[in-house]
Amino acid sequence: MIRTLFPFDTRQVILDKNVLLHSEPSGATLEQVRATKMLADLARRTKHDDKAPWNLAKVSEEEISQVHELWGESGLLQLLILATSLDSSEFDHFYGYINDSSKLKDVVDGGEKRSIRYDNAELFSDNRLQAFNINVLNPSLSRKLYRSGVHHGSLVYGLGGPRILVSHPFQGIEREVFYDIFANTIDVVTSLNMRGYYGTFHFLDHLPGLDFELCGFPAWALWFSVVAAHSDIVLFVKEYEGEFGESQQLEIAVTPDRIRKKIVEIPYAELSWAKKPDPIESAQKIYYTKQGQVSEDEWNRMEASHAKPFIESYVGGEFPDDRFVVLREDRVDEYPLEFPVYDATADLEPVTSRFFNDTIREDDSKHRSPSAPAWWQFWRR
Repeated sequence: MIRTLFPFDTRQVILDKNVLLHSEPSGATLEQVRATKMLADLARRTKHDDKAPWNLAKVSEEEISQVHELWGESGLLQLLILATSLDSSEFDHFYGYINDSSKLKDVVDGGEKRSIRYDNAELFSDNRLQAFNINVLNPSLSRKLYRSGVHHGSLVYGLGGPRILVSHPFQGIEREVFYDIFANTIDVVTSLNMRGYYGTFHFLDHLPGLDFELCGFPAWALWFSVVAAHSDIVLFVKEYEGEFGESQQLEIAVTPDRIRKKIVEIPYAELSWAKKPDPIESAQKIYYTKQGQVSEDEWNRMEASHAKPFIESYVGGEFPDDRFVVLREDRVDEYPLEFPVYDATADLEPVTSRFFNDTIREDDSKHRSPSAPAWWQFWRR
């Protein structure tokens, strides 16, 4: 068997999902995707509309059926969004990975699965996190954070399965080393696939607009913490027998302990490592948007505007800390902290459920009803 040729275990890793995060699925029907593909095929043949979603014309009927078989209607919606939101080269990058990953899995895992030991005991979070809203979960936010493709400050690979946040070693605190976020992330996710990790992978890039400090942490680290809180697992990737850099040590510190954590070591030779660039005399950065050229300060403010409402809600202490608080589309559900979030058979009936126009607990000012919380309002569909 080909998997015996590798010096590591290639069997698929069993990764459980947080049932509270996956409790509000959304999707597209097979008929909807096929109809959209017909339009894409027609547009591609007639060239009637240069802005038509031609990307879906690159996907065969057989591949659409395979996506439906593997990931259901939620996977079909991911594919539809991927095809209609990206330009041709970006779509080729992400959909190419999906095809390659499927083929790789068929070759190396042998159809077998394995369990792993998590590394939470070695990866402690900072005690200051207890003051934040680490037990507040927003399924809609989680779903949107893990939509495949290019996001503001991140890349997401995959169409379904466990939601995996990847802490990668390329971006250091000192910002002295440049790297290709597309090339480096595809290397990492391929190496993770080879080791049996499959799902939807989220890679955060550096956002200069989040370099300010909040509650003793850099804002970018708190944004990592928000994404971690809405993930099923965080993988901390480092060079084999190497050490974590300062950035990754911060990411470890801001990952809540209730999230499963795993260290994955990858040999240097497997990755296209970032390089320190040669200095260019008189080099100047120019920032452009759809509206034209902007200043560096304006650019940083635009970058921060996306994540800032969620970060501020995260550190705001607006919710009780002795339970899970789940923000639904129209209500707040509460579960005890001992709720088995990784048990797929768990009863999802909440202890209490309040709609947004109700008071959560009238006898306790700390447990007041949220007035249009930023992370619910911002992402509401």
